[in-house]
Amino acid sequence: MKFDSCESCGGRVRERRVTVDLRRAARLYVFYHVPIGVCTKCGERYYPGPVLERLDELAEHGMNGGKKLSVPTFDFASVA
Repeated sequence: MKFDSCESCGGRVRERRVTVDLRRAARLYVFYHVPIGVCTKCGERYYPGPVLERLDELAEHGMNGGKKLSVPTFDFASVA
């Protein structure tokens, strides 16, 4: 993938493989090794359209073979 310079700081944007947390209603999906652009100066992330579409598709329709994680949740108002 080719990226332009960062719109926030003008730094160089390079392809990186990152972890993306995607929330849909009460569900959390975690995707590893997602190819996106990341500014080497400020860390701003740039998600190519086809990558976003694929993440949405996988979250919407599920994926076979995905691992399940157990994640603790807290209601801040009741524990603060």
